[in-house]
Amino acid sequence: MKKQLAFLFLLFVVLFSCKNNKPKETGKENDKKDFFPVSDYLKSEIHYVDSLPLGITKYSTLNNKTDTAYIKSSEFDQFANDFLSADLKPENFEKEFSETSFMDETTHSATFTYSTKNNKLELQRVDVLANTIDGANKVSSVYLEKKFHKNDTLIIQKLLWRTGTSFQIATSTQISTHPAIIKQLKLVWGTE
Repeated sequence: MKKQLAFLFLLFVVLFSCKNNKPKETGKENDKKDFFPVSDYLKSEIHYVDSLPLGITKYSTLNNKTDTAYIKSSEFDQFANDFLSADLKPENFEKEFSETSFMDETTHSATFTYSTKNNKLELQRVDVLANTIDGANKVSSVYLEKKFHKNDTLIIQKLLWRTGTSFQIATSTQISTHPAIIKQLKLVWGTE
């Protein structure tokens, strides 16, 4: 299992490095940005979990009451699809989002933040946190914020994917002037 995770990580480091080493043409509007391939990374994580012969634990919390259950990979895939926003497709992501980054020498981590000024998009923000210990870069988590309307209901989702271990989705649903209802979902397949 560790070898497979190490292989997936190495694959993404190589892909990301190759992408960053491409020569840039300047002065053209259609220059490709060097964004981290968030969508591909999340798809590989989902594929990795689907390949595991382990149980997946689901924790559902509503009104401070948590229910726990084991789920099948097909149910896992339904929940994980919330991470695969159409806004993450490279042609949309690179067009609508801008990147800022921060390197923290104390914690040996780098944060890449992607945000948009287009409030009509469902996806509003993406943070990729990578640890840079011993010269190797390893993605430790991906955080997404989504905001959208369904009829008269405002839905805000905050999604956190922890590499190789778990993900969480907090969903706030507010109908008209009523108080928001907050649901939390956590799926765990690895050791946190």
